[in-house]
Amino acid sequence: MIRVHVLESSLGPACSAQAQPGEALVDVCDVARAPIAFSCRSASCGTCRVEVLEGAELLTAPSRPEQEILDIFEARPNERLACQAKLGAGEGVVLLRWAGED
Repeated sequence: MIRVHVLESSLGPACSAQAQPGEALVDVCDVARAPIAFSCRSASCGTCRVEVLEGAELLTAPSRPEQEILDIFEARPNERLACQAKLGAGEGVVLLRWAGED
């Protein structure tokens, strides 16, 4: 089991949720009402960029569309799109912070 924890942002309080390998972060964030903005949900706007502060090894590698958007936004190496990132195998904690407040 993987625990996803999202830090507080201007959009709301911190939250946590249990997740299974293979789940998309967008789905986990929806259930947990995470303080992350979502717009397109299809790797075209970059609104849902998150910093992965812990547990990056528990996420699958970025897909080509996700990496293209991250490159356009000159994202830091620890940033992912919550609408595209998926949980990989393993157990542990993924700690996220919405990057929209930078």
